[in-house]
Amino acid sequence: MAYAPPAHSPAAQAPAPGDISVPSVASLGFKHRPVDFEEELHFKFWNPLHYYRALNQHRMRLNLPNPGQFEMLNREVKGTMLTNFMFDGGRADLAKILSPNFQVMHTFQLGLPGQPSSFEFAGVYADEDTLMHGKMDTDFNLQARLNYALSKKLQFKSQAQLMSSDSQSMVQMESEYTGSDYTANVKAINPSLVDGTGIYLASYLQSITPKLSIGAELLYQCPMPKVQETSTSFSVRYQPSADRVWVAQTQGTNLLTTSYWRKISEKCDAGAELQLVNVAAQGRRDASCSVGVKYDFAASTIRAMADNFGKVSMLLEEKIAPGFSFLVSGELDHLKGENKFGVGLNIES
Repeated sequence: MAYAPPAHSPAAQAPAPGDISVPSVASLGFKHRPVDFEEELHFKFWNPLHYYRALNQHRMRLNLPNPGQFEMLNREVKGTMLTNFMFDGGRADLAKILSPNFQVMHTFQLGLPGQPSSFEFAGVYADEDTLMHGKMDTDFNLQARLNYALSKKLQFKSQAQLMSSDSQSMVQMESEYTGSDYTANVKAINPSLVDGTGIYLASYLQSITPKLSIGAELLYQCPMPKVQETSTSFSVRYQPSADRVWVAQTQGTNLLTTSYWRKISEKCDAGAELQLVNVAAQGRRDASCSVGVKYDFAASTIRAMADNFGKVSMLLEEKIAPGFSFLVSGELDHLKGENKFGVGLNIES
C-alpha cells in the first residue's frame, strides 16, 4: 500500500512537481483593510463624475418631459396672435396633393399701391425622416429648406435664400439634439471659413420640474473681420396646467419679452404679450403691449388683436367646404390714420 503523508505535514502542503501555486494576499504579508467611509466620501467630493451620475439618477427619477425648442417657447401665443397670419390685398393659395408625401402650391398676390402683383410656386416633400420645401416667385427669388433626422434624437436642418438683392441672400445650417428632458441646438448663419464672418448661436433648454423649464442662448456674430459681438439670452417657461402658460425671455441686455396664454374654453384662446426695449446707446426706451384672442366656431375661426399704439386687427377664416376656405382680414391704425384690408382664398385638392 502506498504511503500517504498526513494532511498537516509539510510534504502534503508542498506543491506537486509541475504545478504552479498562486500565493495568497496573507502569504505576501498584506492585510485586508476595510473601506473607510470618510475616505470614500472624500473621493466622491472631489470626483466630478460622481455629481454627474447623481444628477442623471435624480433626473431619471423625476421623469421630466421634453421642454420643446428654444425658439418656440411661446408657441401658444404665436398661434393666437395675428402677427403670423395678417395680410392685405387679394390673395389666393391653391394646393394640390399629388401623393401622400408630395404636394405643390400656387400663391397669387394682387398688387397694392407701390407693390406689384406676384406669383409663387412651391413644392413640399415629407416622410418620416425627411422634409424638403422650396418656393420661387416671379422675381426668381428662391427659398429652400431641408430637415433630415439622423436618428430619433438628432436632427439636421438647413435653409437657403437666394434673392435678387445680395444683401438679403443667406444660408443657415443647424443641428438639434432632443433629449428626454432637454433640447440642445447649434446654428450658423452665413458662415465663412475664409475670414470667419457670420452669425453663430448655441441654445440649451432644460426642464427643471414638470411645470418649469429654463434655457439660455449664446449669440456670437462677426459681420466683418476683426469686428465681433456677443450676447446672452435667457428664458423661463412656466406651465402650471394644460390651459395656461407663462413665458419670459431676454435678448441680450436690451430686450425683455413676457407673454401669458390662457385657454378659456375648448373653442376660445387668449394671449397677451409685453415687450420692453432699452437701448442706452441710442437713447431709446419704450414698451409695447398687445392682446389677442382666437375663437373657433363650427366652420370658421376668428382672430382679433389690439395693441397700445391704437392698432386693431381682425382675421376671419370661413371653411365653406372641405378643402375650401374664404379669408377676410382688416387692420385699423388709429394713431397713423392708416387702414388695411385683405381678401383671400385657400383651395386644397
